[in-house]
Amino acid sequence: MQSDYQRIHQSQPRVFNYSLDWRFLLPVSKVDKIFVFLEDDSDFSQTLEQIGIPASNQLSFLDVEQKEKKDSASFVLPFGLPVRWVGKEQTDQIEFFRSMRKLIGENGNLLVGFNNSLNDRSSPQTKYHSSTLRRVTSQLQKAGFKTIKVFGVVSNLNIPEYIFDLNSQSMYFALQHRFKRKSILVNSIQLLSHTIGLTGISYFLPCYFVLATV
Repeated sequence: MQSDYQRIHQSQPRVFNYSLDWRFLLPVSKVDKIFVFLEDDSDFSQTLEQIGIPASNQLSFLDVEQKEKKDSASFVLPFGLPVRWVGKEQTDQIEFFRSMRKLIGENGNLLVGFNNSLNDRSSPQTKYHSSTLRRVTSQLQKAGFKTIKVFGVVSNLNIPEYIFDLNSQSMYFALQHRFKRKSILVNSIQLLSHTIGLTGISYFLPCYFVLATV
């Protein structure tokens, strides 16, 4: 017979350290059409498998040059460009996005998440480059992507509480509700919205997702 200790520990639900809500931004709905590039992370890999993205669709950044072009597929960089494989220079990062563009066939797209370097509190040992909204959108355009849509993220990429369009109504709703128990911050947001405007605030959000098509 099992002891009480064994029964308690077997019945404990798994605690996820990641949310995959970014998948709702993708035009494709079939998980077998979603390919995710990631650094070694067994916990994140297990989380992907929980929603049906198999290990065969979880790719190393070494696979970028080896994969064949796929139509109607989504390629995802949920945390941005990897420090280990992509340099910090503008030219290096544009070239990497060019390599990604070659994988994207008809009706395909690329989703990139990244931390804002203007508001970056990440550890210097992080696996992924932080960047800015203007820098990433410019890099994608120079790499040949034609349509780019940006989403704000609060408060981190691992488990985002809010993902929203960067229009005034969506931004104000997300920020007001995220900080509703911090009246000083809510008042500051209201003040800033009347001075630099919500467009100005959008450049200082903690993180973003960018959806790009060719």
